[in-house]
Amino acid sequence: MPTSRSPRPRTDRKAPAARRHAYWPLIPLAILIGAATLIAALPAAILGRILPPDLRLVDASGTIWHGAAADVEFAGRGLGALEWRLHPLALLRGAADLDLHWVDLRWSATARASLGRQAFRLSDLRAAGPIADLAPFGLPPGWSGTATVDLHSLGGDYHRIATIDGQISIAHLASAGFANGIDLGDYRARLGTQTATGAAGLGANIEDLAGPLRLRATVSVDQSNRRALVSGTVAARPDANPAIVAEVERLARMRGRNAAGEVPLDVELGY
Repeated sequence: MPTSRSPRPRTDRKAPAARRHAYWPLIPLAILIGAATLIAALPAAILGRILPPDLRLVDASGTIWHGAAADVEFAGRGLGALEWRLHPLALLRGAADLDLHWVDLRWSATARASLGRQAFRLSDLRAAGPIADLAPFGLPPGWSGTATVDLHSLGGDYHRIATIDGQISIAHLASAGFANGIDLGDYRARLGTQTATGAAGLGANIEDLAGPLRLRATVSVDQSNRRALVSGTVAARPDANPAIVAEVERLARMRGRNAAGEVPLDVELGY
């Protein structure tokens, strides 16, 4: 009599279901990858929707991550062409962190920027160019020289500068209205948020770098009234050009000299 076969052990029929469940964690990951791919392709022009109303990108191209604008307008004034690289993690806190490269006429600048709806902050700002190109921003005509800007930080609320730290150097400064446009030498201004009196506010200390003029001055800026007060002393060095000496003598006849033979300066400028 033939022996009966032993029943085969039952296989786990739930295995296919277990395999299906193993794929569930991959679905959110796939969604994130798809969303990231979509966002990466967003055009640069969409940045205009998150920028402050006074700030506008003209003829934007590229993507929000790496794009460029033919011009940037602030309060209706063109500021020049701009290229940027956006760091996406900052968007999670409602701000835009960017690496910037700006060009306008013969000026160029690079900086790291953090832009929010209400405030901005620039760091590691490096710029250089001829000061004659700054005439549209209020510089009196006739001045020339090359400026180099090195700011560790610059911040504000799009209407006022709240913090500034760094320096500006000017080489071969000259003015058509002073000493027949002769080279007046090199100068450096150290900028900060404390005035000469120690009060909080924008200020600068200006000094010459061994040129024909011995200059020491401070600048205090009143942003509310758009005025700047320059106070200090100036004197011609012994080897200065006769035209420069003559200009300093003319100032001395109007303002006098202090005990050190220097001419005091007190000038209020509007901007």
